[in-house]
Amino acid sequence: MVRCFDTCAPSRRGLLLAGALGWLAIAASAAPPAAPRAVPAYSPRASIVGVERSFARESSWAVPGAGVRAFADPETEVSGSERFEIRWYANPPGIPPGVVVLLESVQERSPVLRNHPFRLNQKAEGHLRTVIEIPADEIREAGRVAKWRIRLVWRGRLLASQASADWDG
Repeated sequence: MVRCFDTCAPSRRGLLLAGALGWLAIAASAAPPAAPRAVPAYSPRASIVGVERSFARESSWAVPGAGVRAFADPETEVSGSERFEIRWYANPPGIPPGVVVLLESVQERSPVLRNHPFRLNQKAEGHLRTVIEIPADEIREAGRVAKWRIRLVWRGRLLASQASADWDG
């Protein structure tokens, strides 16, 4: 059409322009296009099925010829790591990458709330198991976990939460 404007006689250019404007007027007077259908926003859902808590004591290795220790080590009660096994369920069609399993804990000798996040970098769907371990050094420093809360968070939105019986709040 551009070529025609360039090569056509001036009288034909006017006719083509009038025809194009006519089609624009008809198109403008037609009914407005239908509003797009409202698509429900994606709403991921998850639930915590259970939390199993265990304490793994640090093992001491037998050293040949070392003999028997005649004293009790005062650190044996807190020498080890604490482990939380969280079983949870992500409803179909699943949760896109980026869900965070957050363990919040208060330990015996420290009033500070500690966060132990675990981020999933792949899509989460169906029955899942996440293990969060508090290292032995942290247990030695602040004591064993006294209270805890588990949260499933995706893009700042709380999906599920479960806490120990003595959790405040």
